Amino acid sequence: MPSLLEQLNLDAPGLEAVKAAVARADLPAAGECLLAHYLGLRKERCLDFWDPSGPEDYQQMPWGAASTFEQLWKNVPARVAAGKLWASGQEFDFSRDDGIDWTSGIFWAGGIYKPADQARLLLRRMYWLRALDVFYQRGDDAAQEQAARQFGRLMESWMALNRWTKDEFAVTSAIRLADAIAHSGLIRSWYTFLPSPHLTADFKLRLLQTIVTDAADVLERAVWHPWIWGLSEAGGLAFAGILLPECKAAPAWRQRAFDFANRFFQTELRPDGTLKRFHFCPHYTGGTAAWPLTFYPLIAKLGYTDVLEPGARAGVERLVDWLATVQKPDNTVPQYNGSDLQGFGRWLASGAALYNRPDWLAIATAGAAGRVPADTSRILPDAGAFILRDGFARDSMVACFHNGDYHNVDRPSLAIDLYALGRTLVTAPGRYGYCTPEWPAYFTSSGYNTLMVDDSTPQIWGEHSLRQGAGLRDVSWRLGAEVDWAWGSHPTGFDVAPDVRWQRGLLFAKGEYWLVIDRILGPGEHAFSLRWLLTPSQTVVEPDGLAVHTRNPDANVRFVPAVPAATRLDVWLGHRDPLRGWFSPENGTMIPSPQLEYSWRGALPVLTAMLIVPYRDQLPDHSLTLSVTPDGCHEVTVKQADREDRLTLDFRGDGTAQLARIHDGRTVSTVALTGEK
Repeated sequence: MPSLLEQLNLDAPGLEAVKAAVARADLPAAGECLLAHYLGLRKERCLDFWDPSGPEDYQQMPWGAASTFEQLWKNVPARVAAGKLWASGQEFDFSRDDGIDWTSGIFWAGGIYKPADQARLLLRRMYWLRALDVFYQRGDDAAQEQAARQFGRLMESWMALNRWTKDEFAVTSAIRLADAIAHSGLIRSWYTFLPSPHLTADFKLRLLQTIVTDAADVLERAVWHPWIWGLSEAGGLAFAGILLPECKAAPAWRQRAFDFANRFFQTELRPDGTLKRFHFCPHYTGGTAAWPLTFYPLIAKLGYTDVLEPGARAGVERLVDWLATVQKPDNTVPQYNGSDLQGFGRWLASGAALYNRPDWLAIATAGAAGRVPADTSRILPDAGAFILRDGFARDSMVACFHNGDYHNVDRPSLAIDLYALGRTLVTAPGRYGYCTPEWPAYFTSSGYNTLMVDDSTPQIWGEHSLRQGAGLRDVSWRLGAEVDWAWGSHPTGFDVAPDVRWQRGLLFAKGEYWLVIDRILGPGEHAFSLRWLLTPSQTVVEPDGLAVHTRNPDANVRFVPAVPAATRLDVWLGHRDPLRGWFSPENGTMIPSPQLEYSWRGALPVLTAMLIVPYRDQLPDHSLTLSVTPDGCHEVTVKQADREDRLTLDFRGDGTAQLARIHDGRTVSTVALTGEK
């Protein structure tokens, strides 16, 4: 108590009774007066934290990944109040465990030791506090007592070991104070449980002392990571300064946090809004964008309305534009580079009014509100991503084609994510292997729908932003009303075949189909494997042994390949040796999903094509042929009924691509896909 009082400005408004009690050396009375002061300001100080909405506000995940909000949120209020916490695919029962190990890589739960990262990811970040708060706010007297006692028990355990957790992972001290993304701040929880008769005054004061001490510690020792964790450090410190302004150090806490955030949004973004720390990573970029869309409206309601400098505000808008570009109409994002499936529509919608961006609202609501953007397809050159769409409605077609650098160790080389008719059809593996040692080889490489050569994946390269070229040597694109074209190149070789080079083209006939071209160059003979990962589906291999279609009740897709002779098709589903056919919509959830693997052995060069057609009920009758013209060009022809699209690829010189659209034997249009735009 004396230490806490020393850190307070007793001349602050409202602390007169506290100051008088201190003057007469009546510390118990000073503590009671201090708690009464904060209790009177409880609603005002946490203006927006008192919304009792819970996990049912979140959209459901598709394909059984999380069919109910309990599955999605996992740490639902009732479960957490009972002492059961979920992380990384496991539920841990702390209801009878008073010996929680907050400090080491392994902690005790349920009678056995569990994997290393649980304490760090689950306990010390304290994401579960939000659930306890909601349970307390919604509950009757019995529920409030249960939540308060659980909160007190876990906090007592944590405070006993707090000095050790600081030394091991300093950034969590800040995240613990207030994570502005997840609303899991300990300051908010302290205010939530302040009126509880089931927690002693001594406990409430000691916890406040710990919070104040940690804020001082953050100011001195925060790492200030130049991405979302740095913003979380800033958020924790800013909330401490805003919600506990009676502290002597509160102005310094606020200023340090605001200075960092302003510098971050003006220096840590590339021109297209990509985070400098990452390249194409929807999950971490989305989390970073959600931070300002949550944090600044909250503090504005508490009187802090002029925090962002003009340049920082423009940076936030650029960052959120990035997020809006990759958001799919069903509120999911592409699964590249450790991304979770769930999208960021709720934050886009909330930011639309703040920034006067009705296009964000239209993207967040699949066109149901706001104003639909005039441009459908966009390029994120610094992220190395083509985002190609024919609209923003629920049933629109959306393709994400990646040709850039990676986050961490993932190798999504030239990978493609395809969405149509309300469902992602072709995807990336997800992130189950994020903390699970046996799985990274799959979830960072062979699970992607890319190419393997001699059983190895493409090498990781350095920064490789998209720069428009004239032809087919490196990277080119053309965006149009009816047809989009994107051509990408992997600039290095494969792990065991460094001399092999790979290029991929995507022709998007809007409202109709996608056509993927793979060109493989280099010396010698090799074993090749082209892989396509589907979302959970029932698949049917057609009589030719190579074409495949799905049989789903909602939306379907048909694959029609043009591949070398003797190509073998394997359809993997939940296979362990080799690891194939798995999809993870979120860390901790793994679902068997069909993975098509087309394998052959032969000499280079090789050109292949894959026609991918979305449909609902009627199986499309498209056919695909690949031929060589007398002058050495390659023709890829898509036929259906009385229509024909003929893509001509000329790889001589810089290379050219041209599309002829033919109806009833008559050429209706010819589009040059390369060269002058």
